[in-house]
Amino acid sequence: MIRRLKTVEELKLAAPCGLYCGACIDYLVYKSCHGCGCECGNCDASGHHERCNIYKCCVEQRGNKACCECEEFPCSMLIRFCYSPVWLHHLPVIENLRRRKTIGSEKWVREQEENRSNEWYLRRWLWLQKECEKRLERSLEESKEIFSEKK
Repeated sequence: MIRRLKTVEELKLAAPCGLYCGACIDYLVYKSCHGCGCECGNCDASGHHERCNIYKCCVEQRGNKACCECEEFPCSMLIRFCYSPVWLHHLPVIENLRRRKTIGSEKWVREQEENRSNEWYLRRWLWLQKECEKRLERSLEESKEIFSEKK
């Protein structure tokens, strides 16, 4: 029997870029975000929306729910996002979006929940996100040093 999503809340975990917010450290550990689809204004999603060029392009400018709905999919912005040397956990986004386009967002979210129910996998995924945060901090510090030396 195919399980229907409990609420619309679960669909908020399907980010337009192809990430699954239900496996995000902000959602699972810090409890500071309800998912990229949230528009409550009281969680980290609103800050992500302000800073995220993919969200702005996909949702605000084109009115789509996911990048895979766009005629330019996959665009150069999404490809750069996917292959970022800092954010390694972005790597699956294009394939995630292809899968979502094929089976629909509701079924895709159920698949992601099933994947993340494996504790071993989830622990490694969270570790990878923390490593990406550390890489970002290091790269920001190094770039400050480089730019301050040039002055």
